[in-house]
Amino acid sequence: MTSAAQKRTAPKSWTPMPACVAASFFALTAAPALAAGDLAACRTAQMPEARIEACGAVIHTATASIADRAEAFRRRGDAHAARAAHRQAAADYTEALRLEPASVPALTGRASARLATGDNIGAVSDLTDALRIDGGSAGLFVARGYARLLQGNADEAVADFTAALAKQPKNASALNNRGLAHRKKGDTAAAIADYTAAIRVNPSFAQAYANRGYVYEAQGDKLAATADLERALSLDPALTGAAKGLERLGHHNDATARSDALISHGKELAQKNCAWCHAIGHTGESPNPRAPRWIDMAGRHPILALREPLSRGIARPHDEMPKFELSDAEVDTIIAYINSLAP
Repeated sequence: MTSAAQKRTAPKSWTPMPACVAASFFALTAAPALAAGDLAACRTAQMPEARIEACGAVIHTATASIADRAEAFRRRGDAHAARAAHRQAAADYTEALRLEPASVPALTGRASARLATGDNIGAVSDLTDALRIDGGSAGLFVARGYARLLQGNADEAVADFTAALAKQPKNASALNNRGLAHRKKGDTAAAIADYTAAIRVNPSFAQAYANRGYVYEAQGDKLAATADLERALSLDPALTGAAKGLERLGHHNDATARSDALISHGKELAQKNCAWCHAIGHTGESPNPRAPRWIDMAGRHPILALREPLSRGIARPHDEMPKFELSDAEVDTIIAYINSLAP
């Protein structure tokens, strides 16, 4: 006879879970599977916000492969960069590189983000790594030369642009940028030769006309300087440096008048949409300590027009900025205003 105590302590028999029940249980408790739609949207969504959301879904899916998560971090970094959220972009590229250290797109993406935040040393390091992995493409040499030029390393910049031109002799950007590096070194003859070659490759290269015009002005050749600066401004009225040059030379025409109008409109848009966060004038500190002063942005890239992809996002929603839409024409007016802040 079994006592009550024995009944309480006797082990209970174990009954195996039926296979159909076990399958249902594990289907309910397993981590959610990667949705093909999320990965596709992460790759192809047109709006940065949609891409950020879709890539985030991939990143937080436990069953996503390392390759898929690395791609999602990189593409989300691209989306942040498109909104000029450069610090967030750099953080995502860093995560992508943690998963795939040899990713050239992640290295070049982080280099661009670092350049946009003034980390020229970090950008050069990333581009050097990318060149070592890539084998030395012309585009990467141009990018590293640009970063080195911003660092003030004119000799190394010339070497990089020359390496790019050895691979692509008709690379107008490399020619123009090497001209900038030569001018920084004081070799004005070499600078003019490179600007002229860039214009020969691309007759609509407004920045190259302006850069050559500045050298002619410095040499005292007012006629040649005026011709180049007028041509630059006719191609791109947002190049307010060219307008200032013409004014210094005593010329004020329809092109400079249009540039003045762009600056005025750009300032109005900046005061309406940006002044709550940024210091948009020549003096003062930004109301938001994390927001760069525009005078600093104008000085950070003194050698290139702000229409360059690295800084075009200044006039678009980023980081803590509110979401407001600007047309391409309005973006040009703000770029013209920022250009006008440069010394």
